[in-house]
Amino acid sequence: MRLICCSLLIVAAGPVFCFAQQRDISYDLWLTRSQTITAELIKDSTDLTQSQRAELWARLAQKWWRDDPERAHSWLLRSIEIVEPVPNKEKVDERRERLNSTNLLFKIAAPLDKKLSERLLAILTQDAAQEAIEERTTDTERLIEVASFLAEKDPQRAAELGALALQLGNPTQIELLILKLRRKDVKLSDALFAQTLAAARKTLNRGLLYSLSQVAFSDTLQPTANMIAVPDQLRIELLKLDLTYLQANQINSQNRNSICISIGAFIAPVLAEFDRLLPRQAVIARQSLSQCQSVNPLARQGVDGALRDQPLNTVDSLLKAASDAQDQKVRAVYEFRAALLARQENDFDQALKILDNMSAQSREFAGGSWESYRWEWAALSALSHLKNRDVYGMRIILNAVPTQLQPFAKIAFVRQLPDKRDNDTDPTFELLNDARAGLSRSALSDAERADGYLALLPLAIRFQPKEAIAVLKEAITALNRTEQAKDKTTPNTEDNSLSGAEFVKNLPASLLDMDEYSVNEAVASITSLNIRVQVRLELLRVCLMRLRSGKEVTSQ
Repeated sequence: MRLICCSLLIVAAGPVFCFAQQRDISYDLWLTRSQTITAELIKDSTDLTQSQRAELWARLAQKWWRDDPERAHSWLLRSIEIVEPVPNKEKVDERRERLNSTNLLFKIAAPLDKKLSERLLAILTQDAAQEAIEERTTDTERLIEVASFLAEKDPQRAAELGALALQLGNPTQIELLILKLRRKDVKLSDALFAQTLAAARKTLNRGLLYSLSQVAFSDTLQPTANMIAVPDQLRIELLKLDLTYLQANQINSQNRNSICISIGAFIAPVLAEFDRLLPRQAVIARQSLSQCQSVNPLARQGVDGALRDQPLNTVDSLLKAASDAQDQKVRAVYEFRAALLARQENDFDQALKILDNMSAQSREFAGGSWESYRWEWAALSALSHLKNRDVYGMRIILNAVPTQLQPFAKIAFVRQLPDKRDNDTDPTFELLNDARAGLSRSALSDAERADGYLALLPLAIRFQPKEAIAVLKEAITALNRTEQAKDKTTPNTEDNSLSGAEFVKNLPASLLDMDEYSVNEAVASITSLNIRVQVRLELLRVCLMRLRSGKEVTSQ
C-alpha cells in the first residue's frame, strides 16, 4: 500500500517538476537573448557619434534598470560623463548638440535616479542667462520642454523652470506647461500665467500672446475634460493686453500682412470673449478684424469666421463656404474641415466623397494628409459595411481606394477586424496577400514601401507566420534602398536621435520564437547604423518583457 501511495505521489509530482523546469528554461532563453542583443548594441556603440553613444548608454540603463540595476546605474553614469564636461572653446553647434543630448538623458534619468537627474538638470540651467540671444532662445525652449516633463511629478520645480525660461526669453511652448500644471496645481498654473502675462506686457510678444490665449480660453479653443477654467480676471487682463497690442500696432500697408496673421491667430478666435468680458472695448477688436478682410485669403478666412453671424459647424455649411471661396487654398481648408466633421460624425461615405471631389491642387495643399485620410477612412468605412454583413459594399470601398494606397487601407482594415469572425466572409488572408502583392508592384517610394511592409509584419506574424521572415526581409530591403538614396542625394541629414523610427514598435519578440537566427541575420543586414540600433533596442525591450513574465511565472 505504501509503495502504491509513493508511486502515485511521484506520478502526481512529475508534471509539476517538468513544468517548473520548462519555465526556468524559458527564463534562461530570454535572458540569453537579451544579453546577446545588449552585446550587439555595445559593439555598435563604437561607431556612433558621441551624443548617440550617450543616448545608447542611457537607453540601455533604462531597459535593464529593473533586472540589473547595478550595471544599469553604471551605464547611466557613463552617459552623463559624456555630456557633463564642457570642452574648451566649444562651438555653438557643439553646445547645442550636447545640451540636446542632456535634455534627452534627463527625461530618461528622472524616473530612475533623482541624484543623477539633478546633475543633468544642473547642466541645463547653469550659466544659461550668459549665452548669446540666439542661443538663449534655444535654452528657453529646452527648459520649457524639461519643465513640461516634470510637471506631473514635481509641479513646483516645473513652475520654477518655467519662470526661469521667461527670464531668458519668450518661450513659444509655454502654454503646454501652464496647461499641464493646471491639471496638478491650479495655483501654480495661475501664478505662471500671471508671470507670462507680465512678460508679454513688457514686450508685446505675439508668441506669448498666442500662448496665453490658448490657455485662457482652452475651454472653447481646445476643450479638455476636467480642466479648471482660468479665472475671468486673468482673462480680462489678457484681453486688455490684446487691445494694447492692437493700439501699438496700427495696421498700415507695410505691416498689414503680419499684423493680420496675428489678429487671425489670437484675436479672431476669442471675439465672443471680448463681447462678454469687455463689451465697450470690443469695437476696437472688431474694427481691426474688419481692416484685415482684404489681406491674404488664409488670414481672411479666420477673420470671416469670427465675424459670421452663423458659425460654420455643419458639413453642408462648410461645403457651401468652400464652393463660394474664390481662393484655392481657402477652398481646400473648408473642404478638409467638412471632411473631418463628416468623419467625426461617423459618416465615412460622405467623408470619402468629399475627399474624392477635391481637386489635385487641394490635395497637394494638404501636404500628404489627403492620402492618409483616404486610406484610413476607407478602412473604417469598409469595417462598417462588414459589420452590417455587406461584404459587397466592403469590397467596393476598398477597391475604390487609389491603387498605391490600397495596401495601407487593407492592412488597416485587417488590423481592426474583431477577433470573432464569420468563416464564410472572413477576408483576412485574401487582403493580406493583396496588400503584400500591392506593395511589391506599387509606384510607392522605398520609404513608403518599407512603412507598408513593417505595418504588415505583425499581421503576418499573427496570421501567416511562415511568411513573417520574408516580409521582414522585404521591409529591410526597402529600408536599405531608402538609405542608399539618402546617401546620394542628401548626405548627413539622418536624424541623430536613436528614437525616431516609429516602425520599430511593430517588431514583437515572437519573431525570435519563429526563427531567431534569421531575425538576427536580417537585423544585422540593416545598413543604417542608426536604424539598426533602434531595432535592436526595441527587440531588447520586448525580450526583457518576456524575461520578466517568465521570471514572475517561475517565482510562483
